Order: sequence, then structure tokens, then C-alpha cells
Amino acid sequence: MAYYKNEEYRSEAEMKAQGMSEDEKAVQRELNWDIRIEHYALNSRIQFRKMVEKWAESFDFPSPGVPTMKMLHILKLARQNGILSDTIQEFALAESDLLEKHPGFKSPAAVPFNAEKYRENCIAALKDRVEKREKKAVAVLSRASGRAAAAQRRAADQAAWDEAVKKGSEAIEKKIADAREAMGVRKNAPNPASICTMISKWEFDMDVELYARRMNK
Repeated sequence: MAYYKNEEYRSEAEMKAQGMSEDEKAVQRELNWDIRIEHYALNSRIQFRKMVEKWAESFDFPSPGVPTMKMLHILKLARQNGILSDTIQEFALAESDLLEKHPGFKSPAAVPFNAEKYRENCIAALKDRVEKREKKAVAVLSRASGRAAAAQRRAADQAAWDEAVKKGSEAIEKKIADAREAMGVRKNAPNPASICTMISKWEFDMDVELYARRMNK
């Protein structure tokens, strides 16, 4: 759902039509901003980062005038959705300084970093980049050698990808078996959390390697 379809969102035209005062408009604009930042945290890392950068610049971060709780809310959204940037890292440092100065303070941003979401975001970005590049290459081939040649190229690329994924998956299965044996996990017992974490990393590393190969061929 688009952010402007949120029932609490009001456009400038809607605010004017509803006869809002300037003070009411200011409050509504702040709410609109919150709606947008939360929407982009879930749906667009690029737009989220842009909003964060613009917000930080508007307060000349790290000046003393930066709204602390708003900054921590942004940091929380970033961690929950596996989003990183230089500015977000600076927010994390500011949080650390705050906790050091006020030991009893409990930060609302104290949530685990979503590493799984971060990996998903990285792979999605790589996949999009690779597919756009390949689509362009196939279009060039189609114009130069015809649709049949382009179709053969797509089929060959898909077969190579399927084979690479198969080999990568088999390698991961072997790593899992070796890890289970080393940890003494029973045959039908589920993988312990430590192995699940390793599997996630292995799969991420495999995907990155495979897309990097496609990008560089």
C-alpha cells in the first residue's frame, strides 16, 4: 500500500480543504513524515536512506539540536529492517554516547539488527542489477543475430545458473552434514541455532558469489 493511502496521511490539498490552521498543518506534516519513513523502511531502502540523510542535514547532525527520540526511532527502524548507511552508523554512535552519559536510559532503538533482512536486501539489489544487465545484453544480441539466437542465449544462461545453484546447494548440504557430525547432532534431530546461523551465512555467500559470476562473465 502506498504511504499516501494511510488513513492518517493528509496531502497539502487535503489539509487546506479541511481548513487546518498553520499549527495543525505543522503537526500533520510531522505525522506525514513518520508515515513515509516507516513505509520506506519496509519497502524502499533507497528512499529510506534519502529521507534519513535529508533529515540529518536539516538539523546539521550531529549538532545538539537534533531531536534525540526521533533519531532513535529512525535507528530502530533501520535495525529492524536491516538497513545500513554512514548516517545510520553515526546515529548508533550517538546512541552509545547517550547511554554512556545516562546509564539508566533505555534506548527505544535497542533492538537486534535484522541480519536476515539485510542479506535479503543485498541479494535483491544484486539480482536486480544482474538481470537488468543480462536483459540489455540479450536485447543487443536479438537485434544483431535475431530472436532465435537471443532465446538460445537465455536458455544457456538459465541452464548454467541452475547447474551452479545445484552445485552450491550440494556444497552447503555437505557443510551442514559435517557440522552436525562435529556437534554430535542426532540423525533426525533439527539443526541447532548455531548451525541455522551458519546455513544462513553459507546461503548468502553462495548467492553473492553466483551473482558476481553472472555479473562478470
